[in-house]
Amino acid sequence: MSGGARLDGLEHYPKRTFRNRFTLMQSTGTLELSLPVEKRGGRPRSQDETMRITGEPDRKAWQAVRTAYGRAPFFEEMEEELEALFKEGPGSLGGWNRATIQWAATWLGISVPSDVTPAEYAESTETSMMSLIASAVVFSDVSWSHVWHDRQPHIPFLSLGILDLILHLGPSAGTAIKPIPLSGSPRPGSRPE
Repeated sequence: MSGGARLDGLEHYPKRTFRNRFTLMQSTGTLELSLPVEKRGGRPRSQDETMRITGEPDRKAWQAVRTAYGRAPFFEEMEEELEALFKEGPGSLGGWNRATIQWAATWLGISVPSDVTPAEYAESTETSMMSLIASAVVFSDVSWSHVWHDRQPHIPFLSLGILDLILHLGPSAGTAIKPIPLSGSPRPGSRPE
């Protein structure tokens, strides 16, 4: 297991959250992308029951990634894998999220967290790690050499995801990642607001 982390595929998919969104850095600034999902009324659905809208949205998302990171140092090496992930990835939001985690873990040389079982989910009284991450305020001086430094001198590195980091640093990207302590307490070097 990866540092005790677990994936909660049974967690409900709340709208307007980061579970289907990611941020890219391009020459004009940041670009917020969403993976469109089917709209169905009724009860809340888990990520595995939430189906992505595939086809044209996948092609557009892939084109945005290619445009933003085509000059990144490791893009050519990773391009084929990423294109397959974007254009032919799993149909559910949960499946796609796990596939992207698997891709990143492979490049970082870390193990993929295991899924929480239904029995563990029913017994769980702990605070959701996702809610801790979503509400965390982190101040950090983490930065890396970036293809858009010449046009964007103030890159918001903390807003960018693991995709940006891996495409720029490759397998050594893991050195820039600080793990969240198991206690859920703030990371070393972070300050409350």
